[in-house]
Amino acid sequence: MSDAYTLVAFGAAIAVLVLLIAKYKVHPVATLFIIVTTLGLALGMGGSKTIELITEGFGNTMASVGLLIIFGCVLGKMLELSGAAHRITEAALKVFSGKKAPWAVAVASSVIGIPLIADTTVLMLIPVVSVLAYQTRTSMMKLGPILYIGAYVMTSLIPPGPGPLAASSLLGVDLGEAMLWGAVVAVPSIIVAVIYLLTIKTHVDPKPEFVGHLTPAGGAPATGGAGDGTDAEEKPHRPKLWMSLVPVFLPVVLIMLNSYVVDMIGAENLVGQVIAFVGEPVIALFIGCLSALPLFGSKWGEKETVNDLFESGLRLAAMPLALTGVGGALATIIRDTEVANSVADMIRDWGLSPIIVPFLVAAAICTITGSNILGVMTAAAIMQPLAEGLGISGLAIYLACGTGAQIMKHANSSGFWVTTTLSNMTVGQGIRSIGIASALSGVTGFAIVYALYGFGLI
Repeated sequence: MSDAYTLVAFGAAIAVLVLLIAKYKVHPVATLFIIVTTLGLALGMGGSKTIELITEGFGNTMASVGLLIIFGCVLGKMLELSGAAHRITEAALKVFSGKKAPWAVAVASSVIGIPLIADTTVLMLIPVVSVLAYQTRTSMMKLGPILYIGAYVMTSLIPPGPGPLAASSLLGVDLGEAMLWGAVVAVPSIIVAVIYLLTIKTHVDPKPEFVGHLTPAGGAPATGGAGDGTDAEEKPHRPKLWMSLVPVFLPVVLIMLNSYVVDMIGAENLVGQVIAFVGEPVIALFIGCLSALPLFGSKWGEKETVNDLFESGLRLAAMPLALTGVGGALATIIRDTEVANSVADMIRDWGLSPIIVPFLVAAAICTITGSNILGVMTAAAIMQPLAEGLGISGLAIYLACGTGAQIMKHANSSGFWVTTTLSNMTVGQGIRSIGIASALSGVTGFAIVYALYGFGLI
């Protein structure tokens, strides 16, 4: 089978994948399965071998990342329903008051965006942000996108977001390294995007349903309160700040200790063994879930918390699990055919820097399909078999995929519509704010990745 045929088949498969999802709205899991199966047959694998490779790739990927995604989704659901996310936001607003309030939104969104996807973060906190916009006379064209972009960047680059979890597993990247370097890239990217959003001059009022209760009969803005959208008498119970932050950062700290400290103190002694065990990503995320139980107060041991909430997390995990498994099957098909070598040879012949390729692949998939999770995961699946031939590390590919998967949000994205609609913006205003901010965050992040790669740090 010629290299030309292999490359054409591979290119056609990617084009059809994007077409089915973007134009014909076929479910991504079904689309990926169709593409993986067709590609295996088209490249001469035969029916039995194709199914064998699909099963192998799906099973191996689920074995390495399945429980991580489940526990990550459960943890996010616990933070959402316990009020911890609102508590973190309230604390940030106390630190960054007045004209600095937009940075409070960015900080809160970034922290909450580690375990929660951006859409959920917006749905939870848009009432709080709308009240803040009303009280400070700040445009929702600034605050709404800032709320979205913090979580969006973090969930594109840092586990336990489902996209980064899947990508790190497919690429064999240590989870501690993914978290550390993901943060190094994500924080400046968010700062650049927020600075841009703060330059927007167009004023957009918050939606009346979020702030109507703040307008007294005389029409003047109501005063008082912490900006959470409720009167003092109606303010719901919030867990303590430190209790809210523990489930977010405890798993991160445990995983980082396992990645960087165990080798220093030695895995053979008791302390090293304990750190290695509790810092194993699956155990660390489960410990994070356990540490979130006190957030529910006296209800922590009730069925609604220990059973029903876990089931809610499982339902949330179903889509990322299926996508990740089929993505693993795609990587296996590519690895076991001549596609990887042919594509690697083509990239070298064109003189492209290898680090640019995963960025462009992820950017294309995200921009066309509207999903950053699909962008980072699919790009990682495509690039994993090429890593050795291109002489590029899994970590570098991971970071390039995570930055490319931020470009760019527009009208085909659920997050775009959620943020635009709830922020009372038009589509054009959404593109000027969310679209450009996401493109800036992705480009900024990739510039950092390119520099890190050039200096041999990743």
